[in-house]
Amino acid sequence: MRLYDDQGVSHLFLAKRENNPCRAHIIMNTRQAKHFPSDPVKSLELFGELARKAAQDGRAERSTVVIAFAETATAIGAVVAGAFHDCFFVTTTREPLPDWATAISFEESHSHAKRHYLCVRDEDVFRRAAQIILVDDEYTTGSTAVKLIRALDGCLAPDCRIYAAALAASAESIENFRDAGITPITLADTGNITNTAEPERVSPDLSPKDRNPDMVLRKNSVLDPRLGVNADSYLAECRRFCTQLSEEFPGDETQTVEIVGTEEFCYPPLLLGKLLSEKYGRVVVHCSTRSPMLPCESDRDGFSLPGQGEYPVVNRTPGYSPYDPERRVFLYNTEKCALSIVMTDAEFSPDNAAQRLCGAVRGESTAVVFWRGKTVPTSYPREDVRLLLTDITGKLPPMPPEERERLIQSGKHYSELLPQEYEPQPEYFAEYENGLKLWAKANADAVRTVAEAIWAEKGRGAVLVSLARAGTPAGVLIKRYIRRKYGVSLPHYSISIIVGKGIDRRAMEYILARHSADGIQFIDGWTGKGTIARTLRQALEEFPLYEYGIGRDRLDRLSDIAVLADPAGICRLCGTHDDLFIPCACLNSVVSGLFSRTVLNGLIRPEDFHGAVYFGEFRGIDRTNAYIAAIEQEMTFGHAVLPQRVNGGGLAETREIAAQFGVEDIKLVKPGIGEATRVLLRRVPRLILLRDKESPLTKHLVELAAEKNVEVREYPLRNYHACGIIRVMSDV
Repeated sequence: MRLYDDQGVSHLFLAKRENNPCRAHIIMNTRQAKHFPSDPVKSLELFGELARKAAQDGRAERSTVVIAFAETATAIGAVVAGAFHDCFFVTTTREPLPDWATAISFEESHSHAKRHYLCVRDEDVFRRAAQIILVDDEYTTGSTAVKLIRALDGCLAPDCRIYAAALAASAESIENFRDAGITPITLADTGNITNTAEPERVSPDLSPKDRNPDMVLRKNSVLDPRLGVNADSYLAECRRFCTQLSEEFPGDETQTVEIVGTEEFCYPPLLLGKLLSEKYGRVVVHCSTRSPMLPCESDRDGFSLPGQGEYPVVNRTPGYSPYDPERRVFLYNTEKCALSIVMTDAEFSPDNAAQRLCGAVRGESTAVVFWRGKTVPTSYPREDVRLLLTDITGKLPPMPPEERERLIQSGKHYSELLPQEYEPQPEYFAEYENGLKLWAKANADAVRTVAEAIWAEKGRGAVLVSLARAGTPAGVLIKRYIRRKYGVSLPHYSISIIVGKGIDRRAMEYILARHSADGIQFIDGWTGKGTIARTLRQALEEFPLYEYGIGRDRLDRLSDIAVLADPAGICRLCGTHDDLFIPCACLNSVVSGLFSRTVLNGLIRPEDFHGAVYFGEFRGIDRTNAYIAAIEQEMTFGHAVLPQRVNGGGLAETREIAAQFGVEDIKLVKPGIGEATRVLLRRVPRLILLRDKESPLTKHLVELAAEKNVEVREYPLRNYHACGIIRVMSDV
């Protein structure tokens, strides 16, 4: 970058910091699209120039890790990373990282927010790197970069080369880098900035007023550079999503469009801005920031470039961060325009985030883009499970059992229809509570057995992946057991798997972008005929695991599902082979996080996770956390041994039952306590078979069958205590 443009005006200006005793000024680059509204085409050209310089002399061919400093250099780093052929891209962050993420911390001593984190979840990536490229917008002393390299000591190969790239750097920083054995790569010298660094008259802050956006758009990005990403994959995802987003805006060559990113989220807004520059008369891009700078009263348009020697900041709009509603952030040099688009990658933003974001901009119309999509709410605590399920609440009407059953039996796939949620009666609640008291200890023992086996085999590298919905509470309990006994908070995700359609591929991509496939442990509540276990195996055979370093020789272990109860006799990892009463089977959503079974229909886009509905109307009767607490209270933490493997006879017995009762379609026979309960709750039952009508294990089934006027018959079941048979609707 030349220090001056064609008119001899510098792109680098000084702005006065507010309340920062460590540094009086900040360098503002009018081409950076961070603090100042910039032309995205020129910004990307500038970043590309730095990228080409960083990749020259054969460096593009070497195994590379690019580390970009937050907030200001995340977009610059993304462009630089794209110039290397084998590149791992990661940004530092001031946001909290997940519990499972291995991270180092270091300080940026002159910053108002000093503490940075760098996720090093895959240390082998750093050890294999032939070179590290540190990227920042400007280096003043270089001390922060040197601190980071020292913090990485032990993670890098002895012959790893270190480079420090920036749009601009001071002579002091270049000298310090060379003394530390770091090679500087820069485009401009910061020593010749000549503008007035103090505002003559400080202008008062603009007052944002919350307003509803005219448009809300959601993408579902699975790649997060804060956790580290393959650079090519990340850039490809950004290009794909921004291309799709650009098609949502018609364009008008007479209009000006403003695009605003939030804090560390800077690259996709620039990419969208470049695409929209082909459709609108003018596009500017800038980002909100934690950095407090003083604005100066001026007649200059907020989007207009300052002249030589002018103070760059003409207005300031304070606001609140979508990442942390208690955090104050600022947006500089806003201006009236036709359209303002705000983009954020905040995953758990408050309900009023869109209104707050739109209140900070001055576009005649507004749009908000949520880069991370929207996952279904749940009553499970966030620290217990991460639901990878798209929220489709209010978009799919629940269907009465008879109507849904007719459609399923006429060929409609069950995953396309939402079953009407059963609201338990007081008598049935009483049976549930009684069953919970009787069988909480047996459930806790099963949790211990499975948890100890997972810990013994995978240890700290384990990644719990429960199959929603029945597997979710089992995963929560296993996570809590390991956290209490071993002091390790394992990652736990809950994802969808659908018979006949397979596992949620997008959710798998999300998990594999963060964890090694070797650590994954799939979890379900129980086995019936073993259909889910077979579906999982088939789905994994069809998934491109080779892209993640998993060959067919490791497929058996990956598809080895863990369950609390395995009456079908098909699982190695199980708490018991008995047909155990598992309370979460009895009450559907009100004991399973208040979300529905999973959905895959036309509402779900290719980029989305499978869907689910939140039943907020049942908050008053939700038993989810009481159930988890009741099982956890019964946990003991001694040694546990997996039950002896048995020859699976569950499927053969199911076929015998089908033949005995004249059922041609074996899918209408549902063996096991959990499956029989589901038949009564959301299907149209013909008959319930019980090994013993008086058994306390199945007393809730007797109560529910009486409520629904369904026949209950004793039958000499061998592997199971109960079996439900669904009515053939053509016989009704």
